[in-house]
Amino acid sequence: MTPQSHELAQLNAQLTGRVIGPDGADYDEARTIFPGGFDSRPAAIARVADAADVAFVIAEARATGAELKVRAGGHSIHSVTQGGIVVDLRDLRELEIDPKERTAWAGTGLTAGEYTAAAGEHGLATGFGDTASVGIGGITLGGGIGYLVRKHGLTIDDLLAAEIATADGEVLMVDAESNPDLFWAIRGGGGNFGIATRFKFRLQDVATGVGGILVLPATPDAIANFLSEADAAPEELSTICNVMTAPPMPFLPEEYHGRPVILAMMFYAGDPDAGTPVVDRFRKLATPLADMVRPMTYPEMYPPEEDFHPIG
Repeated sequence: MTPQSHELAQLNAQLTGRVIGPDGADYDEARTIFPGGFDSRPAAIARVADAADVAFVIAEARATGAELKVRAGGHSIHSVTQGGIVVDLRDLRELEIDPKERTAWAGTGLTAGEYTAAAGEHGLATGFGDTASVGIGGITLGGGIGYLVRKHGLTIDDLLAAEIATADGEVLMVDAESNPDLFWAIRGGGGNFGIATRFKFRLQDVATGVGGILVLPATPDAIANFLSEADAAPEELSTICNVMTAPPMPFLPEEYHGRPVILAMMFYAGDPDAGTPVVDRFRKLATPLADMVRPMTYPEMYPPEEDFHPIG
């Protein structure tokens, strides 16, 4: 059901944030998501300012029967609606890092790149996915596989607590002691149990390592041997391996565009002197078509500009 104009006006009046309607100057930008091919037009986009705003939008959607979707980083195809309401979390950008306790409270409107850059100033990190612009809200609730997964586990393994607005309009703090069943459910259960507005994460000591992109020809032997090496590698090394037809990547010679390749993104979370020989074993599987793996700080795995992403 599509909310009526007077209902949207009431919603806008009640929020600390703001409502963007179809006539808004930034409506088209606000409704656009990272994956292409979607032209859904919500009746309203609620740019919420806090958990109370989120709870109010949930209550309004229940009262009007409007479809409700949630958007953070904008990478999910499930964040669009035709004629419904989108809860846009991008203004929930609070970030409080405690280097001594190695914890961080983070608003779910932050991206993986923003969080990682701030934590990296202290030589600390929480593992997220492989793309800087992914919102930490969705990837955390979904589990979170990234560059630290073998050494430090999934994102949810470092989730200590959360603030969440439930379907009945309550705002709850959940952790291992308070609402433990709900805390268990949100760690991998996606957005099925409410809308998360803040997370408390454990921070790991990850200052430097060896990482980047390695592209190899996708021969049967190279693929099989890559998997064997990845399995045998020390836990400090995490790899995300894609066997794919090479798109026109700017760092790959044009003659390889359209050919099957192994595109591997990898990071060794440890001493670069120890990590380099580990990575060298992958370089020896075949002559690399592109080799961007080098000693680096962890935040460098998330380039600040994503005009190009090898998978997206």
